[in-house]
Amino acid sequence: MNKNLVGRCGLYCGGCRIYRAYKDSESLRQSIAKRYKLTPEEVRCEGCQALNEQSWGKGGWGKNCKTVKCLNAKGLNFCYECENYETCERFDKWASICAKIGVNLRENLAMIKAGRVEEWLRQEEERWTCQNCNQPTSFDLKKCHWCGTKLKSAR
Repeated sequence: MNKNLVGRCGLYCGGCRIYRAYKDSESLRQSIAKRYKLTPEEVRCEGCQALNEQSWGKGGWGKNCKTVKCLNAKGLNFCYECENYETCERFDKWASICAKIGVNLRENLAMIKAGRVEEWLRQEEERWTCQNCNQPTSFDLKKCHWCGTKLKSAR
């Protein structure tokens, strides 16, 4: 179980397209690089809990993630620790985007806060696994980057 995949905003980093491209798929990595005008080597992330001063951060992910920058500036580990968590416009906007792909950041953060990290990681790993080839995939892809199977649209 990789605890580096516990997103500081409540997102499961193991389902992130950037993480999956970096770990699994050179063609997906090249596609993302082209989209963001980067080299394929610049498309990389080890997950939120692995970020440090030497971490990669091209694009809007990794140490350049706006949420990570905000949390670091406040000396916090997770959004739920912030005094503005309930009214934060940045978090609400991101939570709304994630809700469209079936991810409830507030529920995820509640599990993390309650100390149920390992249970949550197991659930998320299972949830973001291709039903055909049993390989990990991303929550924002329409087809599995391993086998090409159309992924379930309602997650």
